[in-house]
Amino acid sequence: MKNITLLLCLILAFPYAAWGSDEHGHDEHDVHEKQQNKDEHGHDEEGVRHAEIDADIAQRIGINTAEVTSGTIEKTIRAFAKVSVAPNNTANISARFPGVVTELYVTLGDTVAKGANVAKVESNDSLQPYTIKAPIVGVIQAQYVNIGQTTDDKSLMLIVNHDVLWAEINIFPMDRSKVHVGQSATLHGNHQTFKGKISHLLPSTDAHAVTHARVKIDNQQGQFVPGDMLSVNIAVDEIPVPLLVVNEAIQQIDNQQVVFIKQGERYELRPITLGHSDDRYTQVISGLALGEQYVAENSYLIKADIEKSAAAHHH
Repeated sequence: MKNITLLLCLILAFPYAAWGSDEHGHDEHDVHEKQQNKDEHGHDEEGVRHAEIDADIAQRIGINTAEVTSGTIEKTIRAFAKVSVAPNNTANISARFPGVVTELYVTLGDTVAKGANVAKVESNDSLQPYTIKAPIVGVIQAQYVNIGQTTDDKSLMLIVNHDVLWAEINIFPMDRSKVHVGQSATLHGNHQTFKGKISHLLPSTDAHAVTHARVKIDNQQGQFVPGDMLSVNIAVDEIPVPLLVVNEAIQQIDNQQVVFIKQGERYELRPITLGHSDDRYTQVISGLALGEQYVAENSYLIKADIEKSAAAHHH
């Protein structure tokens, strides 16, 4: 009886084991198929072509978009400049009457306000002391006397105001005819970019020498100092183009110039053909349409994500 009971239990158990095994096999196949479908998502014969990023994450990491628009590309010439002090922003201080310096209220490197006392001199004629004041606001750039020395006719100190500087641009003869007062110039140096206009042209009497162009620099933040060397792009013409994107948007993948088109939370890789460019924008000849939303800032993050996915896919 015990043997029959055991046999019945085994017979009844085997079908359930078979059914369970078959169901488990289907589950594994479904999971594998879903994973395979997931792996194939975003791939084609050429590899990974898009990235998907949640909107809140995109905002957090600074992925910003802009519309493809029409506009103008500046045609520029390249030049170099040296930063100098504007002559009307310097003051050589001298004594009104000959005498002996009895007090110095400032020293080299001090910042002084206009009208501040800088020195006291005892007159040789009257033996009366008088005070010398700063004629401009600025920094004591040089000091030529000390207490006890005579003033004679020499300069006592030099005050320089660095709030406004000049970029002295060298224009070579071959570019001289293209440069005019009022043209825009973009200056690059010290990890800074500054846009200004040519205010003066100082032609040389020598036909083979450079012409000097000046651009005024607002330097209240102290980003430049006299002697700094800058690279300069001078806008000499404007080219109207039907389609353009910001330069930061353009990336290179597999030897192709691409941008990334935003479609919801999906960023599609789009190969493009480029035309004219300046220091801000590049013309798009083909690959985009007016009004499409493209990644204008931090596009390199999407490039990195796509390249990472492509590497994982190949493995």
